Amino acid sequence: MAKKSLAGDVKKSVGRHPFGDPEDQTGFVMWQLGMLWQRKIKSGLDTIGITYAQFLLLASLDFLSTQKNLVSQQDIAKHCRIDKMMTSKILRILQKKGLIQRRKNKMDSRAKTLALSESGVEVVGKAYKIIGKTDDDFLSPLGLNSMNFTADIRSLLLANS
Repeated sequence: MAKKSLAGDVKKSVGRHPFGDPEDQTGFVMWQLGMLWQRKIKSGLDTIGITYAQFLLLASLDFLSTQKNLVSQQDIAKHCRIDKMMTSKILRILQKKGLIQRRKNKMDSRAKTLALSESGVEVVGKAYKIIGKTDDDFLSPLGLNSMNFTADIRSLLLANS
């Protein structure tokens, strides 16, 4: 039995592949799409010297700072859905780059409060523009359906969290 792949050529199904052509499998296509999107985002963010993970923490800090007076490392980890150790490691890098400031929490001596530095505000502003343009370009083939696509992804995330 022959199938057309995404590339347009004809492929034969092999009996030892219980799920058939990988290009017909949601997980495989999502992985390919995610890798392609990450490469495009990385290319843009490389121009300002940060990684996507660093951007996420900067953007999270920027957002959470509008919601509450004191933002902790734990707040950011929870908001980004990444573990505390990874959050700590990335925040240390951002601090060394001069993009965030860490201060002792007056209420809890074990905790630190976080704030964007002036250069952090500048970098995250540039990053928002890069991410926005990259997402717009990447999702442009979907047209108006891009909003539905984002809503569907969010539904999957919430249902499986």
